[in-house]
Amino acid sequence: MRFQSWRSRASFLLAAGLLVASALPAHAATFEILGGRSKTSGWRWADAAFLAVVGKAHPFTLGDHHLSWAPDAELGWIGPLPVTAQNAHENLTHPVWLAMGGARLSGFWRQAFFGFDLAYAKDRSDALSSPYEFVSTLGWQGDHYLVALRHISNASFHEPNLGETMLLVGVRF
Repeated sequence: MRFQSWRSRASFLLAAGLLVASALPAHAATFEILGGRSKTSGWRWADAAFLAVVGKAHPFTLGDHHLSWAPDAELGWIGPLPVTAQNAHENLTHPVWLAMGGARLSGFWRQAFFGFDLAYAKDRSDALSSPYEFVSTLGWQGDHYLVALRHISNASFHEPNLGETMLLVGVRF
């Protein structure tokens, strides 16, 4: 399947997200819309947006700590960097679309959480240069909002491996 524009890609991701969301019982899932800025090497910033579905939390005990984990699935977009004389030779001037899934661990400190996901990157760039990427997220969530620091990288399995580090804010419902 070949996409000709960002609108058709966005429509595809939205449809895929709705399909995933419809497969989960409504009472067992939390939906999140996140947006923010992503930084690649140097002082190069791009926009980033994610649509997430977080499943029902499953409690467990580790020593004296009462923790919980929840499955998650996300669709994401990291925007292109503006073309300048300094980056015209780099492969960073187009958007990258991601589909990812993994789990979130919470309960270790107030409403903080740690997430780890595996991602498939439909497009490639010098920052995300392989089809498979690792995603780690450290965040804090309230009832209707969250703040997260996220890093996406292929762990140097393929070069170049600049990675993307982003600060995201979002709403939960």
